[in-house]
Amino acid sequence: MRRMNKNFLPLFLLSMLASFATAKTLSTSDTFATAKLMQREVSQLIPALEQLAYDIPDSWNTELRAKRIDLGSSPGLVLEGTNLLCGGTGNCQIFVFRRVNDRWIPLFQGQAPICEAFTFGPGTTNGIKNLTVAANQSAETAQRVTYQFDGKFYRSR
Repeated sequence: MRRMNKNFLPLFLLSMLASFATAKTLSTSDTFATAKLMQREVSQLIPALEQLAYDIPDSWNTELRAKRIDLGSSPGLVLEGTNLLCGGTGNCQIFVFRRVNDRWIPLFQGQAPICEAFTFGPGTTNGIKNLTVAANQSAETAQRVTYQFDGKFYRSR
């Protein structure tokens, strides 16, 4: 039987972490105000959020963190739950929108994903950066899923 190099596992785990090193969550300073979301933009977002979220908070402004991002061929917006839209394993629901003709268009159809961290790129599909999310399944296991833009929505690959 062939012996495995004793450095293999630590190096493998380090490479896995490095490949997700740019993973993000939004911070407490990422608010609707710091994202410079105007009231008319928030009014556009709420109906979509009500369709995508697994629950409806008393206040979207209080529940969500918000950050404008570059999706590649269009500007984007990431919104992340903080309390009601978070689970016991540290995963929170995220919502991604792209700006098209002065409107925010959701990039998920149906329920938005729940994750601990996310990253955009480096790859793009149909001009929009791929999204990879990492979600805790338990204290010992996590799952990563990459979403690619099909021209209308993100789809897991």
